[in-house]
Amino acid sequence: MKKLRGSDRDWQVLGETKIPGRIVSLSLNSDESCLVAGMAHGSMCILDTTSLKYKIAGESHMAGINDIAFGKKDSSYCCTISEDRLLRVWNLGNYHVQRTIKGQCAGRRCLIDSVRGEIISGWSNGAVRAFSIDTGRESWSIAKAHKGAITCLDIGQGNLLTGGEDGSVRIWSTPSCRLVTQYQAHQGAVGEVLADISQPHLVHSFGLSDRAISTYNAKKDQKIIAHMIQNGGFCSMTQRIDSEEELVTGLSHGYILFWDCDEKNPVGKVLDSGRSAITALALSPDGKYLALSGADYRLRVYEVKTMKLVARCGGHGGRVNRLSFSPDQRQIVSVGADAAVCVWNFYLSP
Repeated sequence: MKKLRGSDRDWQVLGETKIPGRIVSLSLNSDESCLVAGMAHGSMCILDTTSLKYKIAGESHMAGINDIAFGKKDSSYCCTISEDRLLRVWNLGNYHVQRTIKGQCAGRRCLIDSVRGEIISGWSNGAVRAFSIDTGRESWSIAKAHKGAITCLDIGQGNLLTGGEDGSVRIWSTPSCRLVTQYQAHQGAVGEVLADISQPHLVHSFGLSDRAISTYNAKKDQKIIAHMIQNGGFCSMTQRIDSEEELVTGLSHGYILFWDCDEKNPVGKVLDSGRSAITALALSPDGKYLALSGADYRLRVYEVKTMKLVARCGGHGGRVNRLSFSPDQRQIVSVGADAAVCVWNFYLSP
């Protein structure tokens, strides 16, 4: 950035400064005291026109955001990962980026391991990489965790669970990166993998194309049960902390199905008011509320016990890919294909 004075062919450089990134736009305020500079990588700087000193005013992703994650207890920050190859840690006190980590390819999944103080990320080249929350430095990695992209991550019994485009589910010991066990769970890409909340040696997963949920016993190395649907496909899944730890799934045609792990057929069925693919599901930490969204861009919250709709709101301009309650249950954060991070205050009067 250079500041010049002159006319015609006679110009004098009065000052210059370097800004981290390529400048793609400039705008001068009304009293000409500052400039706003837009950067190619999604940040925005404000510069003093006299001194040319600058500060970062805001940052954003530049492509579809694929995942959002909180730690188990801390609601002050969350992380997001995007197709723009960036993993970002957000301070939810001031809504600014606390740390940015750049990958070599599109980012697909992320989670926070609060015990080890790490962010674990999955990438489109099949790699899994862990970074320190405090420093942002890489602490360990698995270069080829799967053939094809990483599609899902979870933690169970201290081990890392991964699912990939290759249809397999793998369990890793970290930080040694030793493969504990693996199995071919689905014919196509794995849509979600969950360690059971009460019996972590049980692993639940669904396939994006085979219309099946699989429950696998990692101790006995055997599949226990498979849940099948005839129409539509699974798009999202989570697990209740009450009611026999039922699995909750969102389908491509707008239905929410509840599954008991001991029963082959669904034990509950509700048609979401959006009547479109439910691509994101999240239960509140107390298990009382279910937030969901998807292809219709809108967020809805249901009371789980009655499945009564208690909140409906809109903010995204594209499909919502993932959402999560904060651990203190005061906020819901959603991310989508529109590269937006939406933070919603969640409060219901008694």
